[in-house]
Amino acid sequence: MDFKEATDVLWGTQPVTAADMAERLGKDPHTIRRARMSGPNARSAPKGWEAVVADLAEKHADELERRVLMLRRLTVELRTEDR
Repeated sequence: MDFKEATDVLWGTQPVTAADMAERLGKDPHTIRRARMSGPNARSAPKGWEAVVADLAEKHADELERRVLMLRRLTVELRTEDR
């Protein structure tokens, strides 16, 4: 694996998006974006958002952990090749 492949592993994790949250909450992504706003055009956060945010964060953390393990294995492999 070269530098590009290694950084692809690192950068390949997809962020959580408004569309992801909207799907889980049964709302439109625009509604989610407006709930993040302040001011007269803002909307209230959808009911149940806390559990959805926690679940999405946990899934994202799991994906990041998989990437960490892949990169750690790569480090060991590269050190072995250098010997």
